[in-house]
This record gives sequence, C-alpha cells and structure tokens, in this order.
Amino acid sequence: MMPPNQIQVNNNIEWVNHHFNIKVPIAKRLRVHNENPTRATMSGMRATAARLQGIIADALAAGVQIRACGSRWSFSDIPAVKDGWVVETANLDWTFNVGASDVDLASATSRDDLYLVQCGTNISKINERLETKTRRRALRTSGASNGQTIAGAIGTGVHGSAIDVGAMESEVAGIQLLTATQNLWIEPARAPVMTANFAAKLGATLVRDDAKFDAALVSLGALGIVHSVMLRGTGRYLLNSSMLHIPFGQLQGALNMLDFRGSGLPDQTRRPYFFQVILDPSKMDIGYTTVRYKELCPPGYGADYNLKSEAEPGTDLPRLIASAIKMFPDLRDTATSLLIQSELKVRSDRPHEWRLPGETYSFTSAREGIASSGFAVPIAQVTTALEIMRQAFLVHKSAPVVFTCRYAQKSPGMMAFTRYDPSCVIDIDGIDTPATRKLITLAGQRLEAAGMPFTQHWGKMHDLTKARVRRGYGGSVDRWNQVRKLLLPDAAERDAFSSPFLDDVGLNA
Repeated sequence: MMPPNQIQVNNNIEWVNHHFNIKVPIAKRLRVHNENPTRATMSGMRATAARLQGIIADALAAGVQIRACGSRWSFSDIPAVKDGWVVETANLDWTFNVGASDVDLASATSRDDLYLVQCGTNISKINERLETKTRRRALRTSGASNGQTIAGAIGTGVHGSAIDVGAMESEVAGIQLLTATQNLWIEPARAPVMTANFAAKLGATLVRDDAKFDAALVSLGALGIVHSVMLRGTGRYLLNSSMLHIPFGQLQGALNMLDFRGSGLPDQTRRPYFFQVILDPSKMDIGYTTVRYKELCPPGYGADYNLKSEAEPGTDLPRLIASAIKMFPDLRDTATSLLIQSELKVRSDRPHEWRLPGETYSFTSAREGIASSGFAVPIAQVTTALEIMRQAFLVHKSAPVVFTCRYAQKSPGMMAFTRYDPSCVIDIDGIDTPATRKLITLAGQRLEAAGMPFTQHWGKMHDLTKARVRRGYGGSVDRWNQVRKLLLPDAAERDAFSSPFLDDVGLNA
C-alpha cells in the first residue's frame, strides 16, 4: 500500500451513504489524497493516477471487488459492494484551465470554454471557480443541487436542470479512465478536442472512439476509475427564478409538449431555461411550478453563494416526521401539506430572483429519512405516466411524497437514463416510510403493466431487474457490454469492477 498521508485506510467498517439509507459492510475503505492538495500540477495528476492504479492492482491481487465513490450522494448502493473495497475520491478536487496548444485544431470548442476537473471535485466548487469575475464562465446544467462530485454525477447520470440541454454528462468533452494497466484519455471521434500531447501530460494515451466515449459517460463505476473529465462551459449567465401555483389542467401543454402558451407562466412569449412542476398526488389540482429564464450576466456581477452546511440544524426533521407517520399513518396529509407550505410557497416579498447557476443550485444538506426515485418517460407520455403513478399512490395513500417533473434533452451516454428525445423525469420525492418504498415499487410495476416506456435513475431508489433494464435500454445493453470487454479485456478485472447489482441487471456479461 501507498504512504498513509496519501491513502487513508479503514478496514472492516460499515459504509454509509450521504442520505443514510444505504449501509454496507466493506472490507476496506481507501480515502485517496493528492500529494499537495493546494497545488494542482500535471505531475501531481500523474502521481495520483499511478496511486489509483496501484489500488486497483492490489484489489485484483486480493481477489476483491472494488468501487469508487465521491460524496456518497446516491440513494442506491451502486457506490459500494459488500465485503469489497471502496475508493473514496472526494479529496481529489484539482481543476485546471486549458492552454491553447493543448486544444486540437479540429476542436469546435475554444479553450476558454474548456475546464479540466479532477474526479472528486464537487459541483459547488466547479461553479465557484468558473463563475468568478475574471473567468466569467458557467455550467449549462447540473442536478437540482450541487453536492455531488463530478465523477459521481456523470457516473450515474443526474437529470439535468435545463430543458434544452442534456444531463450533465452531455457537457463532458473527454474522460480520463484508469484500469490496473491502462491510463486512457477518451474522446468521441465525432468531436475531437484535445491533443495527444495533452493526454501525455496526464500520463494517458489518447483514444478517439465514439462507442468507448459514449459507454464511459455513464459508466456506473464498472469500466474503471474515472480520474478526471474535461467539461464544456459557456459564458456566465443569470437565472431569473419565480415560483407559481398554477392549476394542473392549465399545465397540460407545457407538461406534454413544452408548449408554454396559455400555461400561466410569467412570460409566455419566451421559452424558459428551466421548468419544473411539483404535484401532491393526493389532490393533483395545483402544479407548484418553478420557472427560470436565462439572462446575460453583467461583467461586474459579484456572486454570493452562501452554501448550506452539511451540519445544518434540522437535517433530521424528515426522519422525525417519517417516524411519526409510521406510528400515525393519518398524519400523511398534514405532514405533506406542511412540507409543501414551507418549501413551495410563493415569495411575495421577492417574486423574482436573479442569480448565477452556482447560486441557484446551492448545496443541499444531508437529509436522513428522505426517499427519492426517478422515472424518465418520453415527453408526450407525461400526463399519462402521472395518472398511472397517481393510481399507484391511491393504493399507498399514507406515503408522504410529491411527484416532481423536470426535463432534459436526450443524453449521449449509452446507459444514461435520460434517453428520450427529450425526457421528462418524474421523481417520487418524500419521506422514507414503508408506504413510500411500496409506492416506488408499485409505480414501476404499473408503468410496466401499461406498456409505458421508461427508465429509472441509477443513483436513486429503484427496483431494477435484468428484464427492466433490457426493456428500457434494448440493444444499448449489448453494445455497452461489448465496449466494456474492449476497455477491460481481462475477465478478472471486469469482475473486480462489477457488483451483485450489476450482475443481476445484466451489465457484467
């Protein structure tokens, strides 16, 4: 093993995720650090890559399965495997501007819009570093919050936050992927961006291959360890946000077609940048609608991120409410109503807010007792899917949940769950109770029984099976497995980067 100041090792512990709903006994946790955390260098990147490759080789020699994770944000158990090793990369948070000579002459993206980000950098740091007055760039999209690390966000596919942009992995131009014996810089052949000399600075070999890139975008931790990614940014912009309470019937065209005429939005002559509708399935009468319009950002604008702390008081409130509902199921309507009133009220004192993306999608503190599951459906099927899910809710009416609709364009990732053109992601969000879990299961069953095309968010609660994954992804399953064999030609290494879950859903063929 490497020196303890670079890799912290804990043996035989219980691995717990960010939301406290997954607990897995593991043989070893390895927290990896850069040699000099405050001084980002390419030589340091090569040294850290070698360190990660050494861990992979040690895991192969020990005959154990290995998973990499960042901020442990997933509601699912994808980042951990029982009795295996977990490599925690949250301390690997270097970022780099790109030199003009490192960009390929054929690149359609200028160096000003390119930003190299190490795997453990969380989205909040990326926003703050991009959105400075001097750099004046921004991400086009993110998740609903920014506590995830970049490798985790793209590895399971967050749903995105802009209706005309794909999920976050669609903004990735290149990926550094490590195995025991390979250090690869992978780009799509259709969109070259960096030079072979740039890849060499990372100690990597340049690979331009559409299939390998598309497979690596949403890798589920099964292709190796993602060490860094090249992000495409855009010019800094502001989002004008407002919350409205709109009758559900008035939102039909917006929900099913993203046609905002007659929708009751603040400016029906403009297409919003972000559109989200939250519904209480016990009533389905009002759509608690968040809309954001994009505006240019003045050069002198100063950001005030004011990110929340993970130790913020009150983070156990959902768990306490969940415990009360388990004892008194009749409290469901009261608890849900209180949450809606506190979180989704119209701010009459501040009806419009202008903020950078990094200020808008702020850090979400850990929420013990929260449940979340995401179903992506084709846009034309949104209200049909909502009705199917509402009927499932009527079977489990004590579930303290809301339905949330959010939109993204089709992702280029081979196994991205936002695979429709475009996709609406309907989340079941709420308090983690037995009724909530039963509802999530029944909703999937009812959608299947109705013949509804859908996929589920890999990083949230789900009931994925081999049949359901095959039904949702079709031939992409075979193509992904074929590429996986090319990237991991050794069967023992493929098994090391697998897990019982991946085996069960047919992603270790």
